[in-house]
Amino acid sequence: MLSILIPVYNINCLPLVKSLVQQLEKEQIKFEIICIDDASTKTIEENDQLTRIETVSFIKLQKNIGRSRIRNLLTTNANYDWFLFLDADTLPKQADFIHKYVKIILSKPKEQVFFGGLAYRREDISENNQLRYKYGKSRESNSANKRNKNPYTALLMSNTLIKKSVFDKVKFNNNITLYGHEDALFSYNLHAASIPIKHVDNPIYHTGLEPDEVFINKSKIAVKNLFGLYTQGLMQPEINKLLKWYVRIKAFYLVPLFSFFYTKFNTKIEKSLSDKNPSLALFDFYRLSYLCYLSKMKN
Repeated sequence: MLSILIPVYNINCLPLVKSLVQQLEKEQIKFEIICIDDASTKTIEENDQLTRIETVSFIKLQKNIGRSRIRNLLTTNANYDWFLFLDADTLPKQADFIHKYVKIILSKPKEQVFFGGLAYRREDISENNQLRYKYGKSRESNSANKRNKNPYTALLMSNTLIKKSVFDKVKFNNNITLYGHEDALFSYNLHAASIPIKHVDNPIYHTGLEPDEVFINKSKIAVKNLFGLYTQGLMQPEINKLLKWYVRIKAFYLVPLFSFFYTKFNTKIEKSLSDKNPSLALFDFYRLSYLCYLSKMKN
């Protein structure tokens, strides 16, 4: 019935797996949990304990293949008709997390994708991850009602239920090797294939809040990846706010100005974003100006 698919990289996913097994056994359904480690250098001993759990398959890769290819690889090892994609640094918020998804599966829904949402805990905040928490709480932790207003923009593969037959029509792009926006491209391809996304209130806690310095650097890599997807014609601005703003700025010939702001002030902005009360508006401007910088460098 259900294959739970978890890509792992330098995260101890044992707490997540144990929580899932406890809930799954109550449902009395056929299930499996597949974890593939993408050549981690940390948490190796902790995750090796996964091999002791009968319903869990733990595969370790010798070479890192990236977030897109590993998700495709997870599906090729799956035996059931429904996939539940989860990130390793998450935990179910409710004791009926699995039960809610089982109810969806048993209702035999039409061809669509289900995203349960993300939640954030104050106990995971520290002095050095204020921006990451604020961004997650404001931009990722929204009700299903709000997410359904822009369903393709709000999809994240950290808590997504999808039928195998639907996934096989879209899949992840194996050519993407950089971090970031692989979810956005997957969502864009769902949009292009007219496959609807249904947002439901079944959140999972995102517990792995990286330090702001790491988050800012990863965000820059993500913007670079997004720009690459756009210039290759793989993704258009319809469902991506950052690209929408970039297209507007380009139409008014303001790309050089925004690029100048990035060149002149990026260090000061990064410092401000690492303060105790970072501005999300400034973070948006930072990413947009970096996108314009990349565009100017290309031309």
